[in-house]
Amino acid sequence: MRSRRGFAAAVVFLLLLPVAALYQIVVGAGTEVVIHGALALGAALLSLAVFDFRTPRWVAWTGCAAAALLAVIFLLQGVSDLARNEPLTHLAYQQLGQRVERWLGRVVLLWCLAGWFVDSRGKTRVVGAVAFATVLCAEVVIVMGSQAAGLKALSLLPFVWLLLEAKKAPGEVGR
Repeated sequence: MRSRRGFAAAVVFLLLLPVAALYQIVVGAGTEVVIHGALALGAALLSLAVFDFRTPRWVAWTGCAAAALLAVIFLLQGVSDLARNEPLTHLAYQQLGQRVERWLGRVVLLWCLAGWFVDSRGKTRVVGAVAFATVLCAEVVIVMGSQAAGLKALSLLPFVWLLLEAKKAPGEVGR
């Protein structure tokens, strides 16, 4: 396997919505804590996995920093939901959770795009092209003002590419 951490990060991100829905059905409350905990774990794993791919060093470090900062923000959001502390909630959601979180998410997406462009071949390259094109279209629709609930879920599509790319055997890399 090319990147165990990349594979694990992709699995965490892709299972996020089904696990959150199941948690909501079974427990009924606290779903936000579960969501933010999973996002923090996935972002932390991704921050370590970026070095398993053949992107330029500065691109890898930029992706690592953005994913690590996202992990911290998501962790703060989960803790603030759990603790119900107003100053922490304000910091986690109003200060960090709006523009900063969105900007860092786009930097992580750019790292994925760079990895796809530089290092992906074969079927995973096709999957990546479809995933990135779909996310780009969704971002344009969101920027134009759409509030459709499903559009943000499309931002998980690059993790399908990451899952497949990370799963490649070392001999398959570059093919």
